[in-house]
Amino acid sequence: MTATSTASDAALENLWEGYRLRLTSALSYAILLGGILTIAVALYMVVVSYSSLPYWDGWTQVGIVATGHNPLSTVWLWHQHNEHRLVIPKLFLAADLRLFQARQVFLLASIFTIQLLHLALLSWSMRVLGDWRGALWRTGVGLAAFCLFCPSQWQNFIWGFQVCFVLPQLFATLSFVALLLFWTESRQHPNKPPPSRFLLVSIVAALGASYSLANGNLLWPLLVVAALYLRLRIAAVLSFAITGVVSTALYLYRYARPQYHADPIASMGTPFNLLKYWAVYFVSSWTHHNIRAPELIALAALAIVILALLRALSYVRVFRAFAIQLVLTMLFCAATALITAAGRLNFGSGQAFSSRYQTIALLFWCCLGLLLLGSTFSHPRMRYSFLIAQVCLLAIFVRGAAIVRYPIGEARRQGFALNAAAAALLTNVNDLAQLKEAYSIPDVLLMAARYMRANQLSVFSGSFPSQLGKPLESVFPLAAANDCAGKLESVAPIENANERGLRVAGWAWDRKHGHPPSAIVVTTNGIITGLGAVGEWRPGVRATDRSLSTSYIGFVGYAPEPELASVVNFYAILHGNPPTACYFATR
Repeated sequence: MTATSTASDAALENLWEGYRLRLTSALSYAILLGGILTIAVALYMVVVSYSSLPYWDGWTQVGIVATGHNPLSTVWLWHQHNEHRLVIPKLFLAADLRLFQARQVFLLASIFTIQLLHLALLSWSMRVLGDWRGALWRTGVGLAAFCLFCPSQWQNFIWGFQVCFVLPQLFATLSFVALLLFWTESRQHPNKPPPSRFLLVSIVAALGASYSLANGNLLWPLLVVAALYLRLRIAAVLSFAITGVVSTALYLYRYARPQYHADPIASMGTPFNLLKYWAVYFVSSWTHHNIRAPELIALAALAIVILALLRALSYVRVFRAFAIQLVLTMLFCAATALITAAGRLNFGSGQAFSSRYQTIALLFWCCLGLLLLGSTFSHPRMRYSFLIAQVCLLAIFVRGAAIVRYPIGEARRQGFALNAAAAALLTNVNDLAQLKEAYSIPDVLLMAARYMRANQLSVFSGSFPSQLGKPLESVFPLAAANDCAGKLESVAPIENANERGLRVAGWAWDRKHGHPPSAIVVTTNGIITGLGAVGEWRPGVRATDRSLSTSYIGFVGYAPEPELASVVNFYAILHGNPPTACYFATR
């Protein structure tokens, strides 16, 4: 009787185990699909918010060339930008300027490619250093894809200059992976020195991070401590230490602290404020807007993270190479947040919500999640914990999908503001309020814009500059009037030193193709004189017309002030091959 009962229990346990394995496998595919869809959403966000006009710091590269300097000179490459020496990112900026007409496409594609390479490197290291296979590997890759491409870091995806913000994390991961490959080879052949190729890759990657952004310098102490922890040969430890000292000394040579930033040493004197900023830096990954009591929520979340780490560190103590990689990356992210807090404390903890910081914060959460996944999967008594972790991940993915409209909306707002500024520049109607959306110093922007116009760069490299001054019908075939809908809602004069123009605004819709028109054209007596950008958020219009499938239908345009008795018409440029012009309003 006992033997029969035992056999029944074993059969029932095997049945449940089979169900668990099948469910775990199915969930892993769902999580992997969620990661792939996150990549697709991020790509969609980049496309719909694209502008060929530089944004904010991106104007510095154009400005330096406009003043006659060489963007590839050692002086400029080494020149300090805030607290950073952006040697490698400036090479990307120079390539975009010299080879791709400063249209930002190369920079934005580079950012996306860097994140894809980072994902590939993480996925590869899961297999090689962690020996992850099957459901565990698919779950880990899905989580990494979600974190690396989460739209909450929208600034770094749509701002070409931010290539400097994604490079250090790729270089850091590459440096840690190469270090651990060097260590595994040294363990396999303890009686002879391991090949130095992985050691060299680790050092070169750390140098790449150091000269991509200031936080790259944090890799050197981490690499030295890791080399000591892994008991590498003294020659390897000295290689990291000496290279790190020389590189940091060179970095600090003639270094000047930005005066408008907080003094990092003084910030250490206010540890609570420093800790609050640091904690909000990471907690902001879990909310799409500022929270009322950030210090309380941040400290509570910090306590949860510490408890989770204490549980997962047992996975590291058995010298699992991939777990060590994850811990090193988390330390790098945590230290990055700390030095950011020390240098930005004067801006207040609310500044820690900036979306550009999410690239680092999300990498931290990614590594913590992977560490927990590995520890639960490898522990026989916690096999159901892995299943629970998968369900929690899917819940996080669903939450991300529910609020994704917020970062996409922010990205589209910025893209539209840049395209409206581009329309002002193209028509020579310098609306300073609009131009400040692209750069805070209009005089510098206008100087750089004159250079871009003369050399057909950025917005001046397209077809619109050549269309100004031509009869409309010589450029665009006319579409039927019922192919579009729209309304001119406001006309405001713009007056600067020697310029008089109009700022026009309203909404337009491409009925024929079922989406907003690509642009707005203004004609004066049949001649193209003005241009407008489409894409402003106008939910009120859509509320009154349910046939509209989106609320991004508002436009802002510019045109020189017409002479009295002139007929000014407005046309929506409809998609197609060729594009057509559809009349919708007259002033």
